[in-house]
Amino acid sequence: MNSIDRQKADPGKFAACKAWPLFHRVLTANPFAIREALSDVRNRFTKSANPDTIGRLELVLAEVLNNVAEHAVPRHGNLPAKDVPTIHLSIVRTERGFVCAVADDGISLPDKCLQPHSLPKTENSGLSESGFGWFLIQDLTQTLCYYREEQKNYLAFSVPLTQSA
Repeated sequence: MNSIDRQKADPGKFAACKAWPLFHRVLTANPFAIREALSDVRNRFTKSANPDTIGRLELVLAEVLNNVAEHAVPRHGNLPAKDVPTIHLSIVRTERGFVCAVADDGISLPDKCLQPHSLPKTENSGLSESGFGWFLIQDLTQTLCYYREEQKNYLAFSVPLTQSA
């Protein structure tokens, strides 16, 4: 929005946006940094939405960030990971919910992750790790989009204030 657009904008809407500043963190893709970022998200937004919405936001972010930590690192056989990715996490609280953007410099997200997922079937062994994360991400978000540009991954989505049935 340029300065001319701001002058024409409804001052109430601009003031509302100003009341919910941008949350931004830069972190390494490791479990300790992710846990700290999730705690910061909860502390920042816990009073701006109901506990159910904050729980859904936290769950989606945990799935996305942990996927980066677990899968966006190039591995060479049994050798350790090379160059742990850096994650940029941005969140804005809007009238409708939370708009989130996650960028990382890890390897590309496989195409199958963004294909529609249904709840994976489990065998007698109980819950498997495979497939539940992207099912949850797709189920709990709206406007999920991904692209890769100049060796970076960009994922954006929104978490609405109310969960649709």
